[in-house]
Amino acid sequence: MKKRGQVTIFIIIAILIIVFIAFLFITKTEKKQIEQDLDYFKMHGIQPSIQNIQTFIIDCHEETSKQALKRIGFQGGYNNKPDYYYEMEWAFIPYYYYQGLQLMPNKQKIESELSSYLDDGIESCLNQINFPNFELEYQQPSTQTSISPESVAFNTNLLLSIDHKGTTTTFQLRQHPLTLKSSLNDIIEIADFITNSHTENPGLMCINCISELAEQKDLYVDFISLETDTTLVMILENRTMDEPYIFEFLNKYTIQLETTQPEI
Repeated sequence: MKKRGQVTIFIIIAILIIVFIAFLFITKTEKKQIEQDLDYFKMHGIQPSIQNIQTFIIDCHEETSKQALKRIGFQGGYNNKPDYYYEMEWAFIPYYYYQGLQLMPNKQKIESELSSYLDDGIESCLNQINFPNFELEYQQPSTQTSISPESVAFNTNLLLSIDHKGTTTTFQLRQHPLTLKSSLNDIIEIADFITNSHTENPGLMCINCISELAEQKDLYVDFISLETDTTLVMILENRTMDEPYIFEFLNKYTIQLETTQPEI
């Protein structure tokens, strides 16, 4: 039993390392396009125009929206921690099935979590738009997100004031909605199929059904056993972004221990 326990620990550590590498991959720290554009102006001493500033704001919206999709995928549809999740310090993975409990968020909840990430994260990007003689003022943004087949749309209500040498120009980000190509809608359908398959029999899943559904939607599904009672489900695609897109969640089962009848 001790040897088996050690093997289980090693498997968990290996899986966590793989997940951590995947997390680093999707949140790589190399300079994004918006940072490169800003640095170009600053390094060459170029004074931007009001139109340049407005373009930077739109670029911030796009970059933060892409990061929202990546984070939401890695954290199984969540920006904020749900009631049941596995903590990994740098991130978390939610449980969609937990010993009889159906915990998967619906599409509306995932849309809300995407909006939450964008509302929380866009400010850090906007703070990088700092040039002499320019001052940005704005209030808390409010984003509406819509997940559709083949795309995700972000519409952020954010009124900004751009002050330049005593002249103030207003800019409404809501007038520049963003639509990104995405397989998130198909991924949610497969995750829902997997989770609901536990309703009739928690111990069984139609792997062939899942495989056929994933093939129809040009997705990949992988099941990784973390422990005897816990499975990591990873749904992946590589056709809508520059790097593979990862969506993952956990299922925890109730294991029935076999009892040995005493010999008579």
